Order: sequence, then structure tokens, then C-alpha cells
Amino acid sequence: MAIPFYGATNPRLFEIERRCMDREGVVIDFLDQLLPDGRILDIGAGNGFVGDHLIGRGRRCVVALEPESRMVDVSRPLVWSKGVAQEIPFHDATFDGAYATWAYFLAGGPDKEPGLREVLRVVRNGGPVVIVDNAGEDEFCALSGKPIADDGQWYLQRGFSRTVLDTAFRFDSIEEARELLSFYFGEDTAQAIQTTEIEFKVAAYVGESGVLT
Repeated sequence: MAIPFYGATNPRLFEIERRCMDREGVVIDFLDQLLPDGRILDIGAGNGFVGDHLIGRGRRCVVALEPESRMVDVSRPLVWSKGVAQEIPFHDATFDGAYATWAYFLAGGPDKEPGLREVLRVVRNGGPVVIVDNAGEDEFCALSGKPIADDGQWYLQRGFSRTVLDTAFRFDSIEEARELLSFYFGEDTAQAIQTTEIEFKVAAYVGESGVLT
């Protein structure tokens, strides 16, 4: 996803995004079905929104790895760790599974390699690794003047499978939709919005540590 991360500097917009993107919890349901009940790593955790929901479904431990200290929400029942995917501060095979949801550490072609190597190092063999990003070919991505879907072929070539999840941005008002989308795509694009629902397709790349390359 090519939209810069802004959660620490504009918490209002980040709150709108987290509340209105995938309100039905399609992505969280998908992760919940795949991830075991052991120690899970959330890479680029933001404010811990996803990890909090996974803990709420019975997991014993979600470690939230986040480089921006202003994003840390200590009210959530997560174990917080400061760091980036390229240098994960844990021993080999520490985790039973790992995931990243729209985490920008994997953006940028060849720059994905160091992050993926580290993820595979810290997840035990056989543990699931799930990367969630924009699938493209939907109303949301069509609002952009440039590609904002990730390169699915990069993941497929390394042994991931790809599942497309259908969801949406569902806003409380057109004004709220325009506020967030003007930040993403510019004022002219946002002012043309006449709906509170924007189709959004999500790609979930799923693999196993010890199998992925």
C-alpha cells in the first residue's frame, strides 16, 4: 500500500480509518482461523487494534512490534516491543505464528527481503505467516491515480498462497468519507464521493515458516 503511514501524527484520521475499514471484521475472522493460540507476533502493529481483537478471541499472547512509540496503546492487553521487521528483537523460533496488516515495512520490491527473512527466523517451523495488503481492482484502489495494491507475484514466488477477501470502507457520513479520502487521494477526488460505502478487496498471503523462501 503506497499511502504513507500517518497514525502518530493525525490520530483523528487514523481512528476513522480503523473504525470504518472492514467493519464486519472479515480480516480479523480470517486471521483468527489461521493463527494458533500460542505466542503470536503482530508486525507493524500500529495501535494494536488487530492484536486486541485476536486476544479477545482467546489467544494467550500477542506481541505487538511497532517502531513508532506514539502509536503504543498500553490500555490494550498486548506485549509491546519497539522495533522494525528488518531487525526483530527476538530469538529464533520464538513465535508460533506471525502476521502483518497493511504494514509498510514490506513495501518497495527488493526491500521486502530483509523483513521476510527476519519473520521466518523468529517463527517456528510450520508456524503460519500471514501478510495482509490491498488486493486492487476495487472501488477504493480505483480512486488513486497510481497503483496502491501490493505485488502479489512477489509473495507467490516465495511459496505464499493468496486469498482475496471482500470487504468495504463503511463511513458514518459522506463528510467523514471525504475527510479521510481527501488525505489519501486529494480534495478533488474526495469531493466527488457521494456514498458512505466504498468497495475494498483485501489480499491475504499465507505461508508456513520453514517452507517459504
